[in-house]
Amino acid sequence: MDNVSKGLGDYIARSRFENLSAEAVAAAKRSTLDTLGAMLAGSTAPGIDTVVALAKGWGGVPEAHVVGFGTELPTPLAAWCNGTMARALEIDDCVDFLPVHPSASAVPALLTLAEWRRGLSGRDYLTALAVGQDVKIRMGLAVRQNAMQSGRNNMFKIFGPTAALARAMRFSPEQAQNALGISFSFAVGDGQCALDGALTLRLQQGIVAQGALLSVILTSHGFTGARDFLMGRFGFLRAFEPDPRLEYLTEGLGKTFYGERTSIKPFSSCRATHPAIDLALQLRKETGIQPESIRKVTVKTCPEVHQLVASPRDAKIRPDSAPSAQFSIQFTVAAALEKGDVFLKEIEPGSLKDGRILDLAERIYVEPDPSLRTDSVLGKTVLEIEREGGSPLRREIELPLGSPSRPMGFEAVAAKFLKCAPYAVRPLERGRLEELIETVSRLEDLPDVSGLVAYLV
Repeated sequence: MDNVSKGLGDYIARSRFENLSAEAVAAAKRSTLDTLGAMLAGSTAPGIDTVVALAKGWGGVPEAHVVGFGTELPTPLAAWCNGTMARALEIDDCVDFLPVHPSASAVPALLTLAEWRRGLSGRDYLTALAVGQDVKIRMGLAVRQNAMQSGRNNMFKIFGPTAALARAMRFSPEQAQNALGISFSFAVGDGQCALDGALTLRLQQGIVAQGALLSVILTSHGFTGARDFLMGRFGFLRAFEPDPRLEYLTEGLGKTFYGERTSIKPFSSCRATHPAIDLALQLRKETGIQPESIRKVTVKTCPEVHQLVASPRDAKIRPDSAPSAQFSIQFTVAAALEKGDVFLKEIEPGSLKDGRILDLAERIYVEPDPSLRTDSVLGKTVLEIEREGGSPLRREIELPLGSPSRPMGFEAVAAKFLKCAPYAVRPLERGRLEELIETVSRLEDLPDVSGLVAYLV
């Protein structure tokens, strides 16, 4: 018997709202509002019109809404669309000590489930999301090579939202374990798409949200999946992630919730670019430096960050798409210094052709430095600016804005949500958005969370 797989099933089934820390509840609320904002803004991102048009064309029983569009679709199709939107613009939450996105598939899947099966209370929703975030992060800690090293792009991410949905369905330990076993068949993790700036990076979260939903639906109908899905002879960890650190999947279950350590992203780009952006904006604010006075910018990062978001240099200084720009330190730092922000406007097609940003990007050089590795995948980042008529500027940082050590509170997340809303595919009334923010702030008091999506359609 695979006791690790069994233990996860037991943990999911026995988790209760009363087990959650105040920090885990607060983090789940922030992640909910933040992901809803990401879905709204993502509704107009490149490729989303294709996904939604295909789903509408296939049609079916109207069970759950596509955020922003108002269209009702079968639950698996709605989850596919909403999950894809959540990751479309690189503004969903993340973890700084791992390249993991805890909520982009879990929140859409849970809200789709809530519409399909009315009666999911706020307390049960928050418990389910906290469990899903926890399982996903624990899986990331258990594997020896993270996605930035292996390129497997967190194939284990399917287990997080499946755990969340299994908890929301109030499955027994055996049912929860079975749902996770079924979800193993939906594991996906292509890392090359991130390097190539391909739209499939955002599609993966939609596939995962859909796969998680199908896993719990199939379980509820008596369908079976791999029982020993983690440590069986051909289980996930044995087949794909050798020599796992199993203690992360066994110790502290139900007592330590890693979702507490989720980071909110203030910028619309890969989290690995955020330390450099943060430093650039600090210097811009403190010194009033003008881009035309900059001779050279040197950014020093750990080798893993350099490989992901700084090379090859020619492609990074002149990105050919929004996804490529979001994975470029050179472009995002140039945009920060030139525009004073790196959010959705700074990655629009016009900005990708902005001569001032591109000229400055050519003066930005990124150097890998092994000594900057830390326990965080972000490592430490150093930014140096050489300027005309002034002394050199230098700053360094380990964890950027939005991390638990420099948190964005609920009010800051609400401001980000409102910043996302104008990019929705259809205009939304400010009053409705503010009412949604207030509702999310008291999620634990809601008898049924299915109404949350109604504010956004």
